[in-house]
Amino acid sequence: MKMKLLPWVVMTGALTLSACGGSDGLLGEDNDVDMMYPEAGAEDPADRPRPPESEPTMATVGPFVLDVAGNIAMLRGVTLEFYSNPSLMIDAIEPVAATGANAVRLMVNKDVTEDELDGALSVIANNNMVAVVTLTDDGSALQCQEDPNSLIDAVNTLWLDKWTAVLAQDRFQGRVIINIADGWGPTGVFSAASLGYQDYIDTYKALIRRFRDAGFKLPLMIDAAGCGQDFNAFLVGRGQELLSADPEKNLVLAADGDGQRWDNTDKIISANTLLAQEGVPFVMNAFGGSETGEFPVDHNDIMLQAAGNVAVSVDTPWSSAEDGVGYVNAFGEVLDLSGGASSLDVFMDRRYLEFMRVAPGSSNYAPNGTTGIAMYLIDTNGNRLRLGTFLARELRENTWNKLRFDVPAEIDPANLMSGATEFDQTAVTHVGVEIMANGKSDSAKGEIKFDNMNLFPGVPPVYTAQFNTDGDAEQWMVDGADSWVAEGSLQALPTAGQVNYQMASWNGDAIGQIDFSKTLNVTVRMFLPDEYAGDLSNMWMNAFGQFGEGWSWNSISVSPSQLVPGEWADLKYTVNFNETVQPPSDIYTAQAFGLQFGGITTPKSEPILIDSFVIEDPSARPTKVVTDTQYKATFSSGTEGFVNAGWDGGQVELANVDGALQASVPAGDGGAVNKADVNSVQEINFGGNLTVKANIFLPEAFSGTDFWMTFFFQSGSWQHFAFGEVDMTAMNYGEWNEVEFEITDDDYPADFARTLSPQMFGFQYGNTVAGEFMVDDIEIVGDRIVDDLQPIYQQGFDIAGALDDLAVDFTTGALDAGSMLTAKSLGFHVVPFGWTASTWYDTTALTIAEDVLGEALTERGDQVVNGPNGIIATSIPVMFE
Repeated sequence: MKMKLLPWVVMTGALTLSACGGSDGLLGEDNDVDMMYPEAGAEDPADRPRPPESEPTMATVGPFVLDVAGNIAMLRGVTLEFYSNPSLMIDAIEPVAATGANAVRLMVNKDVTEDELDGALSVIANNNMVAVVTLTDDGSALQCQEDPNSLIDAVNTLWLDKWTAVLAQDRFQGRVIINIADGWGPTGVFSAASLGYQDYIDTYKALIRRFRDAGFKLPLMIDAAGCGQDFNAFLVGRGQELLSADPEKNLVLAADGDGQRWDNTDKIISANTLLAQEGVPFVMNAFGGSETGEFPVDHNDIMLQAAGNVAVSVDTPWSSAEDGVGYVNAFGEVLDLSGGASSLDVFMDRRYLEFMRVAPGSSNYAPNGTTGIAMYLIDTNGNRLRLGTFLARELRENTWNKLRFDVPAEIDPANLMSGATEFDQTAVTHVGVEIMANGKSDSAKGEIKFDNMNLFPGVPPVYTAQFNTDGDAEQWMVDGADSWVAEGSLQALPTAGQVNYQMASWNGDAIGQIDFSKTLNVTVRMFLPDEYAGDLSNMWMNAFGQFGEGWSWNSISVSPSQLVPGEWADLKYTVNFNETVQPPSDIYTAQAFGLQFGGITTPKSEPILIDSFVIEDPSARPTKVVTDTQYKATFSSGTEGFVNAGWDGGQVELANVDGALQASVPAGDGGAVNKADVNSVQEINFGGNLTVKANIFLPEAFSGTDFWMTFFFQSGSWQHFAFGEVDMTAMNYGEWNEVEFEITDDDYPADFARTLSPQMFGFQYGNTVAGEFMVDDIEIVGDRIVDDLQPIYQQGFDIAGALDDLAVDFTTGALDAGSMLTAKSLGFHVVPFGWTASTWYDTTALTIAEDVLGEALTERGDQVVNGPNGIIATSIPVMFE
């Protein structure tokens, strides 16, 4: 039997806990930053109490907090609003301990006395828990505020004066983490690339040194900006910058899991992945709950992700541009994957993306990496079928990518591997992951991780014709051409300018297999020889059907632009005769169905080839719509990264005025406003339809002028896509106007890099009147249709023995099986993190207990304490001696 283990237990043997993380950061281990801005106050008076220098404290290494014995201390506990009623709340500490919690987030404010803090810490210590002492207030000076003077004053008068004698006691040094301020820092930024965090970082660097100068060696916790939710404040090396400013290298980063940045699994994993790269421990010091707030989070999902997860990590010893490896897993049974799909989570070191200038002399860079990763299947006869390949340049950097591969109804011989000539989709025994250099550069190297090898059942096509038997047209007839079946294709040499392919009721029962009462998707795999290239501009195509006793004619135009002369192509179209046939009852009497192909000049020497007709019912595959706000700029503070793009001499000046983005322009100006750091907004996803919304205010002076405005994206490879032209005739000048633009699959430019983060997002304008116009509440909402099937095979790697079961199937180039066995190891998919759930007892929907003594838990509290990933299941005692 295989056993699932806690991920930090699985990984402990692979970790080296003797050296602090951060040596590979932007600043380096020893490159301290001495900028003391703003000033942190005077030196400690000589008579101020100081912690004993030799007393052991908790420590940090890489992404983990360690107890005094050097063991990983994964915090599992609750937040206690001690400041609200210290004499009452102190009685809650023992009931909290009784849940199995190993930590209490003890909330204090300026009114908490020295004796009250001493009493609370004593009870917490007596109950063998860690005290995360957190300074909060009512939001007037610290929480959700960014004035550094208020925070500096609080540190000087509270932490390093009023409470110093308590905190400096030797008995608390190994049991306390100081959380300097609850949710202090700029709001409304939420962008890793923004410069809006600089004062925040500089202030905390100064205060870290202030605590260290006062003799404190214990861990210091830094809350995220944006009321604690904005983890972006720690990214792009800022976490390492804080660590570099700490002589003790003993920091913990913290965030509140609440709001739209934490409201689904992908966002939690993305935040975790990005934070882990800072090499500083991360703790979720509070989190919201299901059905609470404007963007409710799933507290059970947060606890699940906090348990962590491991993945396969491959550090390939590349030697040549032809190197490759296939890792394979065997099933316990034979699976039928006809019409099915597979998925894989993939993380690549950013060096594989090989960023290059988009043009000589350009300052813009786009990914150009060719390193490939694919999934493949093996059938009972040992034949291998590659399902598809993603190149590094199609992946997002520094985050996990969810890749999907369909099992094709008709197999392209080019995807058969190792000399196979066929593949049996009904008898699959193995699934594999192939990693290939694919001509990559020598500098493209580093870790590649993958996880969650999932297989999904297929929904068989409604109808398939494959023409695999010579001479058998499978009830298809061709008019306007000489036709025959050979070499696996229906071949037609035109004798007229129009060719008709059809099957009809008088020619057999095949047409009766198709339920035309539903909207159907058709795929025709077709080869158009090169000699037809001159006809392509004049070609036309129609899908047609005839129904009922009167043989009523119904047709749908099909675009021949999908065909590429000299190449095989999948001609795809949708037939919805169910919406056009009259009377509607005739839809159940199908007389004929086919495809017309016109605009052909004759004579021709080469036949048109059709390899297959496949008809599918999309409604037969369970799907669900996932709708999510991917980005929103409310301009509650600053311009939120929107800048003058510098196009065409645009002279626009931007400012935040009354909580909106104001654009000041001279007469006749034309340019663009761009969110300069939009590529750091990981949530933007072009995988499906998008809706872009905004509020626009145009002064009356703009009425009747030639002013124009349009919204745009530029893709990860810098392709321009103007999608939202503002209708000036519909504007109410002198008032706020809400605009909304829909972007569908058909709207994206053909070469738009939909898998990558955008390089630009904003609006263009022209023919201005001298003055100001305003924009507010810019929002991107994604609407994706995804499969809702349950996988029939799942392979993660948090199961004991799963890594050993992943065998080397083959190698190419200079690689060998021995080196590739050594190259695979376990790495983190989700780095486990600590948490202290909100809130032990209060009057909100987030309360855990129904009373201070915890005699009864709320429904949420029962999940936090007793759930499968709650305190009891995941809390491990912390050692204090």
